[in-house]
Amino acid sequence: MELSLCPLREWTINDPRKVVIRVDDRAITRAELDSKVELLRDCFREQGVQKGDRIIAPVTEALDAVILIFACLRSGWVYCPVNPQMPDDQKQQYCQKVGAQWSLKEKINGVVRLEWPCQESRKSENLQSLPLDITAICDLIATSGTTGVPKAVSHTFSNHIYSAEGSQQCIPLTEGDSWLLSLPLFHVGGFGIVIRCLLAGAEMVVDTQKTPLNRLLQRERISHISLVNTQLHRLLVKGAEVLDESGLKCILVGGGFASPELVSQVQKKGIKILTTYGMTEMSSQVCTGVPGFVQSGVTSGKPLPHREVTINGSGEILVRGRTLSPGYFQRGALLPLVDEQGWYHSGDLGQWIDDQILVIGRIDNMLISGGENIHPEEIEKALLSIDDIIMAVVVSVKDDEYGQRPFAFVQTESGSLNEVFTKQKLAGTISRFKIPDRIRLLPVEQLPSGLKPNRQTLQSLADRLTNS
Repeated sequence: MELSLCPLREWTINDPRKVVIRVDDRAITRAELDSKVELLRDCFREQGVQKGDRIIAPVTEALDAVILIFACLRSGWVYCPVNPQMPDDQKQQYCQKVGAQWSLKEKINGVVRLEWPCQESRKSENLQSLPLDITAICDLIATSGTTGVPKAVSHTFSNHIYSAEGSQQCIPLTEGDSWLLSLPLFHVGGFGIVIRCLLAGAEMVVDTQKTPLNRLLQRERISHISLVNTQLHRLLVKGAEVLDESGLKCILVGGGFASPELVSQVQKKGIKILTTYGMTEMSSQVCTGVPGFVQSGVTSGKPLPHREVTINGSGEILVRGRTLSPGYFQRGALLPLVDEQGWYHSGDLGQWIDDQILVIGRIDNMLISGGENIHPEEIEKALLSIDDIIMAVVVSVKDDEYGQRPFAFVQTESGSLNEVFTKQKLAGTISRFKIPDRIRLLPVEQLPSGLKPNRQTLQSLADRLTNS
């Protein structure tokens, strides 16, 4: 057992009146958050929750999630967040996989539903430091973009501490800073922001009113923000001038792709913009840095401290380090995820550009068309370079002549699509044999609730459209 002190409690003892999280117009101090955490601990213990128990939490409210995260850390419970839009049957199977004893807000067969305390908070006096076992499993986070039942990736608090410490070397964060919780807290990217802020003593900013980002930056004091390419595109289209007047110090762009044009636009405004490559198995960030511009897009930075990265002879990215998950959790056991040398095989193809990583695409996404290898990610990047397209997903469909052919779904800012024009634009950026036979608008119901669209669902839709 390795012990560390609870960062929230230490900051509360140090300066209890300092704001730790802002939710819309409401400011919550460290003392208030600490009190809410203790109230929840007492409430759940009274309902029978014990050390080591796993709590399924469909995350809908960021503040509640933050309270639950620290209640779990202090009590030795395991935080198991899930996307609230996960289908009921999948959620039921996932609960069985992780062996959840308790659930929040939803009734799940075989799992006891917990009641959230009615009381807002209570006054706490004579606060003492709280030791945490940082080597115990503290969360199970479902992998994104999978078909069927997601894998449950385990983490210790030690994993998250080293992840935050490595990030701090590249993205300095202080007590005077504030980070917008713009990523879902059932995703490791959102979870990582919480830990980074709590360790640094920085504020978290939550917007529950779905305020457009340009207006939010005018209204709130935000120094750091994590975005995917789609969010960055919308910000620059709807209010690029806001960046000139905001207090932004750093924009971190992840989610698999960053448009060179958008990155360049932000850089010209003098704001630090970094690209990152990460994964749930490595507790969020693996590589981060000022992007280098290459023909196929931008690089995703260099390995952060406490991580190691190599590329094997097949071009696959392998990772290891102190941020690496202890294993996949399934029915009470941890399943190892590394090879004999301790490397985790990411399933991503990449190459080194000087000391930075360039991610090419997923091995299992690659299709072979007429004997030629095609990486859907290359086509997606080309589509995203076209004005008006803000999201793109390319899948493969069967073809009698070529074996497989690419099929593209796109989301546009205007809501309309000129397929012929789009193909003409692609012809100037990628080889003709890589241009999708069909390009269709991404159905509204398939817009992602997390960071990425569900590729498997879109694969099934493409198959149906092709055969109809």
